[in-house]
Amino acid sequence: MASEPLVLEAPTAALAAVIREQGAGPRMREDLGTYLRAHGVEGDDLQAMLDVGAERMLVYRQLVHNRFRNTTRDFIPRTLARLGKARYHQDMDAFLEEHAAHSPYLRDLPAEFVEWVLPRWADDPEVPSYLCDLARHELLDLDVRNDWRGGEEPTGLPLALDRPLRFDGAVRMVEYDHAVQRLTKAVDDRTVPDAEPTRLLVYRDAEHRPRYLLLTPFAYALCRALVLDGLAVQPGLMAACEALGEPLDDDKLASAATLFADLMDRGVCLGAEPD
Repeated sequence: MASEPLVLEAPTAALAAVIREQGAGPRMREDLGTYLRAHGVEGDDLQAMLDVGAERMLVYRQLVHNRFRNTTRDFIPRTLARLGKARYHQDMDAFLEEHAAHSPYLRDLPAEFVEWVLPRWADDPEVPSYLCDLARHELLDLDVRNDWRGGEEPTGLPLALDRPLRFDGAVRMVEYDHAVQRLTKAVDDRTVPDAEPTRLLVYRDAEHRPRYLLLTPFAYALCRALVLDGLAVQPGLMAACEALGEPLDDDKLASAATLFADLMDRGVCLGAEPD
């Protein structure tokens, strides 16, 4: 059964509008009573909010906006430094009005903002084409670093063609159009990343640092089949070749063997799954 939509009391809904609506300030300063009545506030609630006054409510609005901006900047600092302060404030204001945060946890806000803003950036020629990849990359870096999963014990079973493989719980697969993983961590760096298809397996090393393994198209397709789809090794090999429209030949088998050995050495592959 679908959950009932959240219905806010009029004063709460009005305060949410104060925070979210981009044109709230001028309208409130012009006639606060009319603004509040338009949002359903009346009676004693209306008088109480009028006693607070427009300026105090707008100070609260500014505090909330600053908190949201600062939190998001903590998660994607390099992206926002390249975007610029004015454009960032514009995008955050639009996000709050059109979408706002759906999660009650402040830590989820940056990911919601990025998901919302990426299509806008992708369609805007004034935004560098690589910025979408960089924003995703910065979020991914923190996600892998802070994932509660990872560090599981090896299964102790050798690789077998008819069994799926177990992988470390913090492993991710990602594709970019730009090699943003090569950029430095410096916030003031303005190096433009190379525009090239980039396929990565992301994992966390023994010191809990995210690591990025650049994969060939075949290795990426194979890892997707094994890590994301959970296929056994032989079906995974066939699925990878089918995805590329290429035959499974000796070169690919040798490449797969080298990849498996590398993933075992890195602690990414933990052995075959038990029966």
